[in-house]
Amino acid sequence: MSEQNSLPVVTSVESTLVPGEERPYRRLHRGPGEPHHERRDLMPEGSVGESRADERSMAGLIHFTDFQIADLASPSRVEFLQRLVGEKDWERMLPAYRPQEFMLAQAIELIVRSMNAFAAEDPERWALALTTGDNTDSAQHNELTTFLSCLEGGRIEPAVGTRGFSDAPVGLGDDHYYNPEPWSEDVWKSSLGLPTYPGAVADSAQPFDAVGLKVPWLSCFGNHDCLVQGRAARPEGYDEILTGPSKPVDRPADAPSGDKLSAYVEDPTWVSTGRADEIEARDDRRMVSKREYIEQHLAAPGTPSGHGFTADNLATGHAYYVYDGLPGIRMIVLDTTNIAGHVDGCVDDAQFAWLEERLTEVHSRYRAVDGSTVQANGEDRIVVIASHHGLSTMTNDFGGETSPDGEENGKRHLAADVEELLHRFGNVALWLSGHTHINKITPRPGASGGFWEVSTASIAEWPVQFRGIEIFAGAEAIRVRTTMVDSQVPAAPDGSLDLADLASLHREIGANDPGSVGGLHAQGSPADRNQDLLVPVSPELLRSLARESR
Repeated sequence: MSEQNSLPVVTSVESTLVPGEERPYRRLHRGPGEPHHERRDLMPEGSVGESRADERSMAGLIHFTDFQIADLASPSRVEFLQRLVGEKDWERMLPAYRPQEFMLAQAIELIVRSMNAFAAEDPERWALALTTGDNTDSAQHNELTTFLSCLEGGRIEPAVGTRGFSDAPVGLGDDHYYNPEPWSEDVWKSSLGLPTYPGAVADSAQPFDAVGLKVPWLSCFGNHDCLVQGRAARPEGYDEILTGPSKPVDRPADAPSGDKLSAYVEDPTWVSTGRADEIEARDDRRMVSKREYIEQHLAAPGTPSGHGFTADNLATGHAYYVYDGLPGIRMIVLDTTNIAGHVDGCVDDAQFAWLEERLTEVHSRYRAVDGSTVQANGEDRIVVIASHHGLSTMTNDFGGETSPDGEENGKRHLAADVEELLHRFGNVALWLSGHTHINKITPRPGASGGFWEVSTASIAEWPVQFRGIEIFAGAEAIRVRTTMVDSQVPAAPDGSLDLADLASLHREIGANDPGSVGGLHAQGSPADRNQDLLVPVSPELLRSLARESR
């Protein structure tokens, strides 16, 4: 797809992308579309459907997540562990490698162009885009600058620091890693039938100019944006390893006994003590702090300024904020990372109290902890929560009450606490998340009606999709319409080796990686894709929205 794509975008309503029945390597084919189906899981029993003629369109939001932009020659990467599949003590350190990873830059560029084309068909509706984190792979400065260039436009050098990918897994000549060139007889070809594709490595290394996302966008903070490989806090002196001239390429001779992830979280350096190769030393591989992550967003061009982050975020070092730029809607973007380590999420005491205050501000009434009704002075708005982790992965209370940087965090609130808080506020309609790399829609019923949790799959893996989210206000309920949109590249690669062809190959190979985070069925079921999600809300909110839309 060219930068100025004049063809209409094909959404999954018109046509789905379906893995074929071929084995061992499944090709992707165009299949029939999936119409939107109404889900009334949260509606009171016996309620009747509403007339769509009474609805008012409130907002359109593009949701994408988990770019996981990786420096493929980074000393922090442990892709050599992928060969340990089946060894129980190592299973929580996997996956550590994606066979399509050397074409990620092209996949991201084409998904950005696809979002641009999608939004251009109705620019008044699609007013905002949102990423829910894991924008980088290991919180490195060079990964962050590449991420910002991908979204704001700029020169992209996919193989920078890897000497033309010769220091990346695809160029090591190791048959444990996929290489599409004819000379390679790697295990990915022999066991899974991954294709020979001459020229793909050299062409994937070629620099190109990213067009940038033409829609205002908000950012979010994920565990891969602050932890070593998304798992461990940066130990003292770790930047010396990252910026140095050697990269581990084999498992350590001596490893701690038991679960290796727990040992890695305590100290990630031991896993890098095995055989190493010489690489180009680079100062820009250093890790960034949460405050620097915010600072780089504030310095980036584009709108809104800071991409959600504010001067207050910079001053406090907190990566959570509200965005009130959509009429009638308050977006609350949380930071669910546990900077002490481990991959899943939590909310610390300070953020938990802050969240309650921000919810109170947009409710004219809510429930107290004891169940009584509190009359408040807030102006009612629809509340959309966004975070990297959803409720299913808010399970991480590791590290006690003090973070590695000495900050006092107090209690770490997990899923039950956060869900209980949200159910006290009836205007909460939607929670958007990533992390699991799977398309999933989950109803969260509660005493005030409940909300829908919507998670979207990763751009780094199959199915390489984004999700359009439309919010409508009816006479008695809110309707949230979700629509999956594929990267607008050919269903099958055609050998042209241009950006779109490499993005197509990236997606097809991803669809054949059984060890990926999301797995072979990351596209989810039909009930997780094109749906109309009804949310019961208070008359006060509906009256407020009616005034807003006049």
